[in-house]
Amino acid sequence: WKDMVLSLAGLETWAEILLEAGISSEVEEEVLSAATLRPDLVLALHGATCRVLALSQDELLQAFGRHFVGFTLRSGNGAFLRSQGCTLPVFLEN
Repeated sequence: WKDMVLSLAGLETWAEILLEAGISSEVEEEVLSAATLRPDLVLALHGATCRVLALSQDELLQAFGRHFVGFTLRSGNGAFLRSQGCTLPVFLEN
């Protein structure tokens, strides 16, 4: 999530989203780690990101999907994505 916001809008906007979501920058990494990510924080980040970036929920989720695929490919996981199918319906079935 953070990587997407940084690439779209920069560090100042990320700080604004954290503030809007009620997450202090001091505990940001701990709170946002995959091991401790809580649903209430996901919803708070989602809502704050929509408000700060002036995007609808659908627009934000589409932007996240585009970013996630690119991030996954850049992270060396392209082979994994390709192994899941070459069309969206096939990918979703896997």
